[in-house]
Amino acid sequence: MAGDRCPTGIDGLDKIIGGGFPRDRSMLLSGSCGTGKTVLGVQFLCNGAVKYNEPGILVTLEQDSDELRSDMLHFGFDLQKLEDSNKLIIIDTSLARMGMKEFISDLPLVPKKSFSLLPGEFDIDRITGLAIQAAKKIKAKRLVVDSLPALDVLVKENIDVRKTILHMAYEFKANGLTSLLITESLEEDGLTKHGVEEYVTDGVVILKTNEALDTRTIKIRKMRLTEHSLRPHTFEFTKNGINIRAPELAKKVI
Repeated sequence: MAGDRCPTGIDGLDKIIGGGFPRDRSMLLSGSCGTGKTVLGVQFLCNGAVKYNEPGILVTLEQDSDELRSDMLHFGFDLQKLEDSNKLIIIDTSLARMGMKEFISDLPLVPKKSFSLLPGEFDIDRITGLAIQAAKKIKAKRLVVDSLPALDVLVKENIDVRKTILHMAYEFKANGLTSLLITESLEEDGLTKHGVEEYVTDGVVILKTNEALDTRTIKIRKMRLTEHSLRPHTFEFTKNGINIRAPELAKKVI
């Protein structure tokens, strides 16, 4: 349905983007180290499962999934519980395991639960296909990829990175998934690492830190089908995840 929204469940964020992300679209979440990208992505998935009965898929390209489960417990996000109730599937392709052999190698054609890929199986088409199959299995509506710079191991040329991200975004949208693609930004200017991600996604959310002021901010740089302010909004980490302070909207753009 046109104008349909996929609520993030983060009150301040939903307020500044018209109730949630445009459904069945691909969003880019960009920020430098320590800005909270992974926390926001996991919060989007957990809120979807718990608050809106929308299962999700998490593709982790960098962090080991066991570490991630442990880290997210500090924010009250029990990923294992969601996995056990078929509300979440984690596809672990983390580079932290490159070169190791003690991992699952007999993978089903249709994933039934979270699993790890062997280093030799790091193929982006395979990862995309497995994510879609996993989504169909649990009727997922949301997907997070964390994070795109890990594709540098698989994709060497910048033009191929653009094609790869465009292909991923298209496949996710075609299969009814609202996806959040996480990437890194350059510390100096806040732009994305490859300089192409923002052009092939439907929305761009930028996280920044200001160490001098001891603050973190979130800004909506781009969001199709959405009236939004270009001003940054401060946020903080709490025991329940990210909390965004969203005052009344200032200047709006479409």
